[in-house]
Amino acid sequence: MCIPHGATRTVNTGFIKEAKPKKHIKKPSKNMLEKGDPDFVDERKHTNATKKEESFFDKLFKD
Repeated sequence: MCIPHGATRTVNTGFIKEAKPKKHIKKPSKNMLEKGDPDFVDERKHTNATKKEESFFDKLFKD
């Protein structure tokens, strides 16, 4: 004898799902979009492109 799908009773384990926090990002104000974030800290590493590496002969004959 076959049992149809969903005909069996579910077992109550007492598990209660916790409410997850919303993943919404606050929309920036018009002023912040136009003038930028005043609290922004630029953490990029700047390399000095004007610095020229000395050649072997420059180092050798340097006084």
